[in-house]
Amino acid sequence: MQEVVFDSQLLKDGHLACPEKYARPEAKFKVIVSFPEEAETDADREACAAADQGDDFLSKDEIAYYMNLA
Repeated sequence: MQEVVFDSQLLKDGHLACPEKYARPEAKFKVIVSFPEEAETDADREACAAADQGDDFLSKDEIAYYMNLA
């Protein structure tokens, strides 16, 4: 399988932007998130993890907990 690296951004709805030419149903994505050192905190990492996980993995109470950490 061919690998491609591209920069993305978080959309307002919580999804990652994907260039249209790579948006295929069979595509698999590996995401690496990096924060500037001064901005990186445990709360930042946990908030990102909560935003990336669908509610099929976390309960609504768990999602509310993680989203309120920021």
